[in-house]
Amino acid sequence: MGLRRAYGRVPAMAVILAAAGVLIGGCATTMAAEPLALDRYAKPGFVVMEEDGRLWVFREGTEDLAQFREAGEPARQVVRPKAAPDGVTIKSTDSATIDEYLTTLPGFYTQMEDGRLWVFRAGSAELEEFRQTGEPAKQVVRPLAGPFGLTIKAVETAVIDEYLAAWEAAAK
Repeated sequence: MGLRRAYGRVPAMAVILAAAGVLIGGCATTMAAEPLALDRYAKPGFVVMEEDGRLWVFREGTEDLAQFREAGEPARQVVRPKAAPDGVTIKSTDSATIDEYLTTLPGFYTQMEDGRLWVFRAGSAELEEFRQTGEPAKQVVRPLAGPFGLTIKAVETAVIDEYLAAWEAAAK
């Protein structure tokens, strides 16, 4: 008989649907939480905004940010449920921006290029050169060694070592 069994005079399907309604209704009430403390999520080079308890992340000065401020939520978006501290969901217009935001640490600048995470010391001459000319001729690559299993690149081994040590310290 499967789901057609009855409990008393109420079909089992009705019992299941009623229970699901209670659970869904309970979820809706718990989502109406207090606004996020955006200063907790602020990182240099990024703008963070809250919408419905979710964290929108943009690089400062980008066209995506300007369009979001003008028109609101874009049609194209990437969502990472519970990826930010405290299990907050992160949204952006592309995956690279989320990766860059999540991997940014004090003293370092990160940028995704071709699915790889470039790491520079903040304010370094190498970073300025990278911004002006692109990939440097000299580079160190560590496949899958970065945060979240990302391949990490830098101009020297010491930068990768310092960054990964800072990443481990921040995770504690």
